Amino acid sequence: MDEDRVRKWLHDLNNRIGTVLGQAELLQLENLSAKARERSKLIEEKTIEIRQMIRDVGDHLLG
Repeated sequence: MDEDRVRKWLHDLNNRIGTVLGQAELLQLENLSAKARERSKLIEEKTIEIRQMIRDVGDHLLG
């Protein structure tokens, strides 16, 4: 896989994770039960972790 393809793949993956993150953040603005707020916060936290993993993979593969 060449660098341009890896960059595009990582960019596309990051965009999709960004969509999930944005939706989790929007959910937190809703009138949710405590359990639902907790779950949306967990989604937010884990997507931020995934986003960092994507950056780490890119740094490792692309230098």
